[in-house]
Amino acid sequence: MKIEDITIKDIKDKLLDLIKGERKVGLALGGGAARGVAHIGVLKVLISNNIPIHMIAGTSSGALVGALYAGGLNIDEMEAAAKRAGWSRLVRIAIGRRGAVSGESMERLVEDAIGYREFGTLKIPFSAIASDLRTGEKVVLQTGSVGRAVHASSAIPGVFVPVSIDGKLLADGMITDNVPVDVVKEMGADFIIAVDVIPKVVLEKDPENMVEVLERGLDIGVRLFSEPQKAMADIIIEPVTKNLGPFGLNYSSELIEMGVRAAEGALTDIKKKLGL
Repeated sequence: MKIEDITIKDIKDKLLDLIKGERKVGLALGGGAARGVAHIGVLKVLISNNIPIHMIAGTSSGALVGALYAGGLNIDEMEAAAKRAGWSRLVRIAIGRRGAVSGESMERLVEDAIGYREFGTLKIPFSAIASDLRTGEKVVLQTGSVGRAVHASSAIPGVFVPVSIDGKLLADGMITDNVPVDVVKEMGADFIIAVDVIPKVVLEKDPENMVEVLERGLDIGVRLFSEPQKAMADIIIEPVTKNLGPFGLNYSSELIEMGVRAAEGALTDIKKKLGL
């Protein structure tokens, strides 16, 4: 927020928060393709333990989960949707110069779940992170269609066709800001929980083919690139403890359980730091 954008109401709200001692809790939900299902398990624990969530910034699959929650979908509905999801519901083949797969079905999935929504109508403030392929810059999406923003945030370069929004050619936010702690801080959070679903594991066996080599290389690079962001968070949750590939949707239950266990492990620290 720029100084010239600050209103008297903003100042009053901040003073009231300080008087009440209430902290603004923000979630930074990282991307990781199918592994983002683990975010549902994390949310499940936070919600059941009455941890307040005042705002969310999400990248790629983190944007999908964040948008559904910010749009009012309850956690049981999100869990059921994740368990019945398949790539046929999320993608359609669209061979072209810019990508092999269209992600328009991702847009429809969001709109089927929470209806056509614009950002200003969401239950809690939400931002989706994408990357501008022309400039190489991070783009924070906070206006317009939520479904289209999630589509752009999830458009893996070279796989999914990029998305045009406001004259920008957008692709997956993973390549510029995969765990967007800085964004949720700019939104006003003063207590930030970062969730990184890229696994930090030592492989039990070598990658067996070109796809596995590429997946592993991307995981290593994106995870290292995310470390400075995570260092700014108050709590870091890393739920994925196995080398599960980014494109498998047949282990949703396991990923949700991983999210539950990781969040439960962080719960004492969260409550202590928040004074709950």
